[in-house]
Parts: sequence; C-alpha cells; structure tokens
Amino acid sequence: MPSEFPRIPGPARSVYRSSRRSRRPFHRDGRELSGLRRGAFAPDRGKHARRPQSGRRWPKRLLIGVLSLVIIIAILLVGTYFYIDSKLGEIRRVAVPALTPEQPGKPIDILLIGSDSRSFVNNPTQARDFGNTTTYGGQRSDVSIVLRLVPGTSRIEMLAIPRDLWVHIAGTTGSDKINAAFNSGPNQLVQTIQQDFKIPINHVMVVNFPGFAGMVDSLGGISLDFSMPVRDTMSGLDITQTGCQLLDGQQALALVRSRHLYYYEKKAWHYDGMSDWSRIRRQQAFFHALLNRVHTAIPDVFRLNSFLDAAVTDLTVDSNLSSSEMISLGIKYRSVSSSNLSTTVLPTTPTVINGTDVLLPAQPYTKATIATFLAFGASSAPPATTASGSPAKKGHSKSRSASGGAASTSASSTPPSDVVTDTPQSLPEPWNPTPC
Repeated sequence: MPSEFPRIPGPARSVYRSSRRSRRPFHRDGRELSGLRRGAFAPDRGKHARRPQSGRRWPKRLLIGVLSLVIIIAILLVGTYFYIDSKLGEIRRVAVPALTPEQPGKPIDILLIGSDSRSFVNNPTQARDFGNTTTYGGQRSDVSIVLRLVPGTSRIEMLAIPRDLWVHIAGTTGSDKINAAFNSGPNQLVQTIQQDFKIPINHVMVVNFPGFAGMVDSLGGISLDFSMPVRDTMSGLDITQTGCQLLDGQQALALVRSRHLYYYEKKAWHYDGMSDWSRIRRQQAFFHALLNRVHTAIPDVFRLNSFLDAAVTDLTVDSNLSSSEMISLGIKYRSVSSSNLSTTVLPTTPTVINGTDVLLPAQPYTKATIATFLAFGASSAPPATTASGSPAKKGHSKSRSASGGAASTSASSTPPSDVVTDTPQSLPEPWNPTPC
C-alpha cells in the first residue's frame, strides 16, 4: 500500500522542516527571536533583505552628546561662579555709613581711592621705594576718582578730584586738602564729597600701593606709548625707551604716582612742572590702557585667578558691595572699550593758604562740570555749558596769594584766565604716554 508508491525525489518533509527551523535564531533559554532583531539575523535574500538598523541611531547619539556637553559647560560655569564668589568674599570690607543707597535703574557712583598708607611696609626694599610710617604717618587719598556706571549703556564716566583741593572737611569745623579727609577712613571722605559737591557715592573701593602693582602684574602689565623718555626720582618712574611698550606693576604704579616728572627732549631733561594736574592726565591714560588689557585677560583663567588673588590681598570695599554685585557689574561692563571711557578733571584754581600750595574750586566752572557729570545716565539731558560756565582753554595758569592767609581769587567767581582744567584741548602734553 503506501510502501508501494514510488519515492518522490528531494529531501524528506521532516528534513525540510528541520532545516527551516535551524535557520531561525533563538535565545539561550529557547525563546524564538522575532521582529526587527530576527530580521537582522536573516540570511541575505537579495536587495530586499533586511540589514542592521544602526545607521538610524545617529540623531539620538548626537542629541545625547550635545546634552552631555551642555551639562558639562553648565557645571563648569556654575563652579566658576561659586569659585569667584568665594574669592571675592575674602576681600576686606568696611562699614561706610555715609554712603547713598543705590536706586534701581539709576547710575551707580563708585569712589575709587588710592591710599598712600605705608602700613604695609615691612622690609628695607619697600622702605626705600615708599618710605615708612615714621616719615609718612597716617593715610591720605593719593587718588580720588568718582566712577559713574550708567545702566543699559556701555559708557563709563570718570571725574577726577585733585588731591590738593581745599575744602571743608565733613564732621569738623575747619578746612584742609581733600586728601586729608581719608586719614580717618573712607567714611569721612565720602561725607566730604557728598557735602561739598553734592555727588552721591554708592560704593567705595580702596587699593594700596602693593595691591595696585599686584593687580597690574596679574593682568600681564599694560601697554603705553611714550613719545620721549620720562623719569621721576620721587616715584621711581624710569622710562628710557620710546614707542609702545609693556609696563609692569611697579612702573605703572610709579607712573600714576608721578608728580615731579622730567621728560627728555632736544638732548636735555625738562621739568613737567604741573604736578597733580599732569599726573591726573597720566592716570587717565593708565585707565584707558587697563581697559584694553582687561579685555585680553578675561578669557585667561590663570590670569583671572591671579587677579583675584591680588584683589583679595590688597583691596578694600564697603560692606554694602556684595560679591554677587561685583560679579554682576563685571559681566555687564566686561565689553566696555577704552573709547567708551570718558574722563573729566574738576576745574580748579591754584593759590596759597597758610603757606601751603592748594587748589580751590573754580566757580562757576566746577558746578557746571559736576552738573554735566551727574547728568550722564539721568533722565534729563546734560546741561549746556554757556559762556559763563565754560572754562577757558588757556590751560595751566597759576595765581598765588602774596600773603599766606586767604586766597587771592574768589572761589565764587574765578577769572577764566585762572582756571585749570588740564585737558588735552587746554594744553598738549606730548611727554605723557597714550594707550597702544
């Protein structure tokens, strides 16, 4: 019967089925793979055969990589912020009750004070360069500059107040040079400026000689262009080469301190003779060069860290200036260029009081200059300077009292010929450097 039928050529059914099953992938536990994974193991059946799908996974991998990079950058930024905040928190802070509180959206006025205190002197080299507490007792404001930051703009205004300006000292019944108001600390100097000039002061920053030099060195120095050699044996300034050159912290400090400068021209040394007026011009050049240098140093983590170390050591600020606000101001004004920095000197007139060379406010020009300064960033436009309120362009002229007591020029109406502004328009000073 069935055995009598002829044998059919080819493999037996059982063999065929067994062969089909053997080509199906299984898990180790015996479960059959299915779907996409099974197709990936299927034998090649031509152009319609399934291939591995790894090529479709690159968008997901790219997204994961980008997210990972963003997370890493965020961690680094947050870590950097807290590190800077911690370092700035180490800066010495002092109470200055006389400060005017900040107002939201209004300009911020910061009083920059360069202290001439010799309390830091502790070795013969420093004693040789700066003197000591025996020869220079107490402390005075060697530099007083009001820095105005205008919110929403990239402009910075600076008003320099000459150190020999004769004013009524707040909290006393007498008058003296304004630098003497700093002898008891920044609070009395703030009171004096607000009382005598009606300039609100929101914050205070004080730096001493070593701190100034250290912060300049931490930025890699500053670049200034000298048209002729200059020197000052009193401050230690000694520039023998001309052209654009890099000044370290000590030479930069000697430059901004120089009040007895000599310049070399036509094979001879000549005395500048303008003391503090010409020195303020050099300080202005320094600040412009400093801004240029800060822009190149900010991306450098090591320089930034060195700058913070120098600031922590020798910088003092008021207790109301928090580390977070310092960081915020640094971020807002980090892109300010030297072209956006305007500098002004308070107009004065020279005289002699009690046998001492001093300066008096040159009215009405002093009031007009202060009004223009305070108008920056205010809602009203800067007041126009009229003929009665415009200083003469004669430049440096000195009027001295024959007697040792009263000034020869009335502070309420200074003749234009006696006004000193020391601006480049009033009298060029080619021996002074310029940023480069």
